[in-house]
Amino acid sequence: MIMADKIIWWLGIVVEFMILWRALGNRSLLKYPFFYLYVASVGFCDVWLYVLSTGSELTYRIWSERAEILNLVLGYGIVLEIFRHVLSRYPGAERFARIVGIIVFVLIFCFAVIYPLASTASGTTGPALRKITIERDFLTVQAIFFLGILSIISYYGLEAGRNIRGMMLGYGVWLGTSLITLSLRFYIGSSFNAVWMFVQPFSYLLSLVVWLNALWDYSPVPVSQRGIRLDADYESFVAVTRGLMGQMRSHLGRAARP
Repeated sequence: MIMADKIIWWLGIVVEFMILWRALGNRSLLKYPFFYLYVASVGFCDVWLYVLSTGSELTYRIWSERAEILNLVLGYGIVLEIFRHVLSRYPGAERFARIVGIIVFVLIFCFAVIYPLASTASGTTGPALRKITIERDFLTVQAIFFLGILSIISYYGLEAGRNIRGMMLGYGVWLGTSLITLSLRFYIGSSFNAVWMFVQPFSYLLSLVVWLNALWDYSPVPVSQRGIRLDADYESFVAVTRGLMGQMRSHLGRAARP
C-alpha cells in the first residue's frame, strides 16, 4: 500500500468519526438514523480492515469483500433518508414512497445475496470481473432510484434543507464516481487498477468532507407551499389506480361467469 493511499484511508477514518461525533453533539443522530448507520458501518469496517491489512492478505480480502457488500446495502439507507425527510410533510406521497423504497430495498438485498451465488455457479467470468459486475449493477439500481428522487424534488420544487442537500451532493459524487470507475475497470482491465485505487477512496473522502460540512449543525427541512401539488397529484394517482383496479375486477368477474 503506497503512502498516498494510507493518508487517504487515515483521513477518511478521522472524518467518519468526526461526523459521528458531531451527530452526538448536535443531536441529529436520531434524526438521520439510516445515514449515520451507514457512516458508522463504513468507519468501523475501515478501522478493522486497516488492522487486517498488516496481516494475512487472504484474510484481508475475505473481510474486505464482506464489508463492501454490507456497506453497499446500507448505502441505500441514504436514499431512504433523503426520500423520508423531503416528503415528510406530504403524508400520502411519503407513504407511497416508503412502500416503494422498502420494496426496492428488499430487491437490492436479495440481489446482493442471490446474484453472487448465481454468477459463481455460472462460471462465465473470472472472480475479479464478476465482483466488478456485481458492484456496478448494484450501484446502478441505487443510481436509478436516486435520480428518481432528484427528478421529483426538481419537478415539484420541494425544499430539501442544508442537511439533506449535503447528503444528496456527497452521495451523488461518490455514486457517480463509483459507477464510472467500475465501468472503466471492467472494460480496461487490471491496467486501470492503479488509477482506481486512488480515485475511488479520494472521491469517498470528498463526499465525507461534504457531509461533515453539511451536517455540522442540524437543519430541518423547511416548509414549502410549492410541494402541495405533490399530494394532489398523489391523490389523483390513487383515484386513477383504484378506478383501473375496479374495472379489472369487473372484467375478470364477467369473464369468470359461465
